[in-house]
Amino acid sequence: MRYEEKAKLAAARALVPVAILVVSPVLLIAGAPVRRRYLRYVYRDGTPPILDK
Repeated sequence: MRYEEKAKLAAARALVPVAILVVSPVLLIAGAPVRRRYLRYVYRDGTPPILDK
């Protein structure tokens, strides 16, 4: 493995945790409507499924 490849691998290993910390709040906010819809689907009371074929 060449030095350039090792440097890229080390940079990727260092930046992945930082990227996760930056992106996670955005995903939590963006995922709220999906969670709400899923919970409404799971806890529905006698209603047909969301996709009724």
